[in-house]
Amino acid sequence: MFSALLLALPATPVLAGEATGGPRAELRGGVAWSEDHTDPVAGVAAGYDFDLGDHTFLGAEISGEKILAEDTFVELALTARLGTAVSKKGSVFANGGYTFTHHGDGPHVGLGYEHHLGHGGTYISAEYRHVFVDHHETNAITIGIGTFF
Repeated sequence: MFSALLLALPATPVLAGEATGGPRAELRGGVAWSEDHTDPVAGVAAGYDFDLGDHTFLGAEISGEKILAEDTFVELALTARLGTAVSKKGSVFANGGYTFTHHGDGPHVGLGYEHHLGHGGTYISAEYRHVFVDHHETNAITIGIGTFF
């Protein structure tokens, strides 16, 4: 039951005090590691957030990330997230979904923070994600910059 709840946590930020939902796009980069490798990673994401009221949001996202090492491929993920505002410009979120990799496919879970800049839709983000793929589990920490439209 707990894992089903984690997978149902929809993915996208509450636009604390700024925007309150809608479409968004993001560029991200960071580091990914598994049992025997640590490599840089870069990616893009697009999603849509729904304002649930009371400073809470629910969202959906599709993303593609590439581990910047030889013999790796782009990994695609479908993610849902649920979050809440923690300040006028900051939001925390939990996420879960499914990742498609060249090692196999599997669920992922994560946590993140978004901070909105100025009065527009631009934000910066930080996220941790763990991907559960048989015989090749991966962790990643990324930072990103994005905008709501």
